[in-house]
Amino acid sequence: MIKAVFFGASTIEGTGASLPERRFSALVCRALGWEETNLGIGGTSMTGRDDKGMVVDEESGIGRIPDILHANPAWVVILYGANDFASGKPLGDPDHFQQGTFFWDYDTALRGLIENLPDAQILLLTLVYRADADSPNALGLTLESYNGSVRRLADRYGLKIADAAASAGIDRHNFAKLSADDAHLNDEGHERLAAFVIECLSTNRCK
Repeated sequence: MIKAVFFGASTIEGTGASLPERRFSALVCRALGWEETNLGIGGTSMTGRDDKGMVVDEESGIGRIPDILHANPAWVVILYGANDFASGKPLGDPDHFQQGTFFWDYDTALRGLIENLPDAQILLLTLVYRADADSPNALGLTLESYNGSVRRLADRYGLKIADAAASAGIDRHNFAKLSADDAHLNDEGHERLAAFVIECLSTNRCK
């Protein structure tokens, strides 16, 4: 059976789903015949270093890359950025290296995975709509600002991306129906996200 790690924060962990088996990662694995290793920790961000490169948040995405390497998966599915957005983590300039920013901590995490798991497939997900998606954070950035960084990183490393923000069909018009609260999907929302990822992978649309 193909081993897959799902890596991220509360949506990966399954917040809003009524049971762990109803979270989107479990639904994807059931449909594709994968063995799931879920490394979701609610409330965490990808950003977790200071500007000198020291990890200051051990539960951040950048702080937990060894956990993925230890699992030695064939697939790594990453969904991060919601808490980076909500807590006002600096986005970072793709043209100017700066540790402790969303773009560059995510970039470093990906380079670590690519170098140490050369045979693994890596799938990046963008963040679906949430109630505050269009409201600027403390830095004047919206959720789409962080999704833009995810798209640039996928392009930079030639990784597969499931652009859920653009194409999963979860938006301001139906979020109330698909959500458990202002930030998390309910069972129907998890099903919608899972169906998008399954279709994306099955039809080779994740490019």
